[in-house]
Amino acid sequence: MVRVGDITHILYRAVDERNISSLGYATTTDGETLLERTTEPVFAPVDTWEEFGCEDPRITCLDGIFYVFYTAYSRRGPRIAAASTSDFRSYTRYGIVGPDHGDKDCALFPERIGGELAAAHRIEPNIELAFFDRVKKLDRFPQHPNSRSYIMRIGANVILKPEREWEKQKVGIGPPPIRTEAGWLIIYHGVDANTVYRAGAAMLDLENPCRVIARTTEPILEPEEDYEKVGVVPNVVFPEGAVVTDGQLWVYYGGADRVCCVAHVPIKLLLESLEG
Repeated sequence: MVRVGDITHILYRAVDERNISSLGYATTTDGETLLERTTEPVFAPVDTWEEFGCEDPRITCLDGIFYVFYTAYSRRGPRIAAASTSDFRSYTRYGIVGPDHGDKDCALFPERIGGELAAAHRIEPNIELAFFDRVKKLDRFPQHPNSRSYIMRIGANVILKPEREWEKQKVGIGPPPIRTEAGWLIIYHGVDANTVYRAGAAMLDLENPCRVIARTTEPILEPEEDYEKVGVVPNVVFPEGAVVTDGQLWVYYGGADRVCCVAHVPIKLLLESLEG
């Protein structure tokens, strides 16, 4: 999701009878009621590198352009891909922009840091940070993902690792980071040993987002309702979009890989829980 004026623009994942994912488009003004919804996908697989689907889009507005980072699935597994749009109907595709390695859950920061673009992404089981000078190429990724230097670089770029039992299996970035006076607020998902997906929050330093200032010890969102517990993949809350309006943080998330949901909290309350 991304908020422009009074309208929240939504890209959501939908799966057809072949189990191929495409992206639909919808809008809302109040955060809950859909204003419009397309009858056909606005973004669908077009090449072999995304033959099994386009999933989990994260939208960031940067320099007046909406960048969409998403997971492209093929027989080689998940990869980071990107596109841009100005109207959510037509898109410029950049193809695979990350390493040729199992990678997903990528979100672009909404402003440059130290003159460079920054994106959080997930190579299991951790969240990593990448810097680059243009969207078309995340050029600090090495060219040979199976090399020893790549493995060493993975460790150097990690910003968030699993720490608690509720995120023991892996963690992954949710919506694009939100700038606050205290730092970059991130919402992320954690997966426990029983493959239950929950959401937590963390704060990153504004100038050096590799530094984690604070982190919730308990989940801020977890499967409680039937539509979060029962579905294609049970017991899942999977946050991907967030907007702030009138002091409220609205978090949009997938429920059990079947429905799209929204939850909200006063952002001041959430930030207070991260202080110290």
